[in-house]
Amino acid sequence: MPSWQEKRSLRYSMSSMEKFFYPRSLVVIGASVTKMNLGQIILLNNKNHEFAGNLYGVGREEGDIAGVPVFNSVDKIPEIPDVAIIISPAVTVPDFMEACGKKGITHVVIEAGGFSEYSEGKQALEDKVLKIADRYGIRFIGPNCVGTINFDIKMMMPFGFIPETPQGGRVAVIAQSGGVGGAYLQEFGDNAIVPGKFASVGNKLQTDEVDILEYLINDGNTDVIAMYLEGFKRGREFFDVAVRSGKPLIVQKSNRCDLSSKIAQSHTTALSAGDDLVDGCFRQAAIIRADDDIDFINAVKIIRLPLMKSRRVAVLSRSGGHAVLTADACAKFGFTLVDFPVEFVETLKTIYHTRVISHQNPLDLGEIFDYTIFTKILEESMKLPDVDGILFNHIYTSSYEAEMSRTFLGNVGRLVKQYQKPVAIALITDARELLDISKNQGYPVFTSPLMAAKALHVSATYYEEKALRDKGVDSIPHSVDAGMIAAIRERCREEERIPLTHEALTIAAAAGIKGVASATVKLSGEAKDLYLKFPVAVKLLSRDASHKSDIGGVRLKIGNNELLAETIADMTNIFESFTPRPSIDGFLVQEMAAEGVECFVGGRQDPVFGPIVIAGLGGIFLEIFKDTAIRLAPVTKDVAMDMLRQLKSYPVLQGARGKMPADMDALADIICRVSHLLAQVPYIGEIDLNPLIVHEAGKGVSAVDCRVFFK
Repeated sequence: MPSWQEKRSLRYSMSSMEKFFYPRSLVVIGASVTKMNLGQIILLNNKNHEFAGNLYGVGREEGDIAGVPVFNSVDKIPEIPDVAIIISPAVTVPDFMEACGKKGITHVVIEAGGFSEYSEGKQALEDKVLKIADRYGIRFIGPNCVGTINFDIKMMMPFGFIPETPQGGRVAVIAQSGGVGGAYLQEFGDNAIVPGKFASVGNKLQTDEVDILEYLINDGNTDVIAMYLEGFKRGREFFDVAVRSGKPLIVQKSNRCDLSSKIAQSHTTALSAGDDLVDGCFRQAAIIRADDDIDFINAVKIIRLPLMKSRRVAVLSRSGGHAVLTADACAKFGFTLVDFPVEFVETLKTIYHTRVISHQNPLDLGEIFDYTIFTKILEESMKLPDVDGILFNHIYTSSYEAEMSRTFLGNVGRLVKQYQKPVAIALITDARELLDISKNQGYPVFTSPLMAAKALHVSATYYEEKALRDKGVDSIPHSVDAGMIAAIRERCREEERIPLTHEALTIAAAAGIKGVASATVKLSGEAKDLYLKFPVAVKLLSRDASHKSDIGGVRLKIGNNELLAETIADMTNIFESFTPRPSIDGFLVQEMAAEGVECFVGGRQDPVFGPIVIAGLGGIFLEIFKDTAIRLAPVTKDVAMDMLRQLKSYPVLQGARGKMPADMDALADIICRVSHLLAQVPYIGEIDLNPLIVHEAGKGVSAVDCRVFFK
């Protein structure tokens, strides 16, 4: 039987969110005519800001609130409101939902909290609300939220007084927490950011961030979408919608502890159960991740400017010391300070005459106090084809440069629009002036060279990740022999065990991942008849020991058949002495792979994000440094290569200390094949290829060990 989330997805996938943002009428259920309460505040907000739609209230007593009629039951409302806002005790919500359904109201916002306090058994109250909504075809937001705001039509659902309602904003906000969302709206006002739409999703019992995100992506009045989230219920759907977005998405994701507290049964689970998975998802979907409110606001500022299309920066500074600080900041974020061409230097000499300072990048403008010269130099810098963005350190004294600075910032905005390159202004002045500029001057500013450089880094990273994302998915997926895998799965089911190593390697081979030459034996005597190229490795096959090396179940570099037989006999005797004794299903004999870099590729079915793939260096790099990259499966070859470049140990693959570069093309191919295997065979719960020996460039990869866990 489908879950409520699945029913919601099926029933409401094509329905519009429009009424939540453009209602022609609102009713607030829980508004008091005798005392100030939260319901009354909602009505007063809309009344005082002159929302043009019809307003109604429902409360215990009839009357009016500032001229808004209040009735003692929903059925007395003279029309069918577009949206009902329920802000009453949680225990009363089901009855009010029932009344809304009977009235014909199809959109509801449940702002009431405290549902768990009144639940009888597991989520009983929530289930009642969902059943009523399903019966009447009601779409609702909440509970435990503050609803939506549309600043352009002066419509606001939150229960806190809202002093200002700016219009014409192109930035939308989705917040899981009404409090955090409200704080962001206040910070927007302090930074000359005009919001357009706002939505608080609360407990996300039915409508969630995916629904609202999809609406805002298609909203012609929204250019940038900023979000605060604490968790995902539909991570894969969120990813799928985000990938299609042509608009920048900025997300602060809190609650960054591990998603699972279970003991990991494989490296894949241990290494992909935490916040790194969200990082990988965001990078793959070109979502800008903000660590805190400062990053959040600064990202909104910079992303509204033209994007950095590469990492070549010109630094202009009114202070030599700040120029040095800026050079350090640019190096931190991987920017190149381009050399100014001779023609540019000659042009500068016609604009101003320097006595001390040389014309280099960073360009020290400490001798200049004529603001028209600043504008001319900035324009000449923006004309340079090898400059993708500019960082300008504007240090000034407000007592006599305030008006000139405002004129200059206006000129910066004009030039940015003309040349379509970002200019990050590090504004360094007194606190009162900085606050006034930030709040009232339209052009975004930052408070230090480091902050300005980080903003340009956000712009450049978004451009890079979006370009990679928009290349799309491979049109022809890697083929998988599903029949071979199904046969192994059935055998494991019958014997109530996990796949043995040779079976796991066969599953990998079904996806086109070839292992080294090998054979399986039951007894030591069978080793004398094997025709393999020595030296070889021998590994225990046991349904009781997935980590063979932990019990001494792996021997390497065995030189001939006689030694192989002796080794198998010795291992058998040792295991038979164990208490409890592990089952001995046989031994896997493999030719030793040629030298190379030990790597790891794995993946699993994540309960929130679906199939994911993970890669990194193996051996001690995996155990100690846990240096891995994660993406949602399936991935393209370009994405697989991006995963490798993300690794801190990437220089090892490139050939550190005189060693030959590893065959990264072949390794990327394995990452793709594992990702397609997981995407096409969803009953593979987890797979680990570790170690995966990556040989020097052009010589491929050897899969020498594998573990698979079926769901």
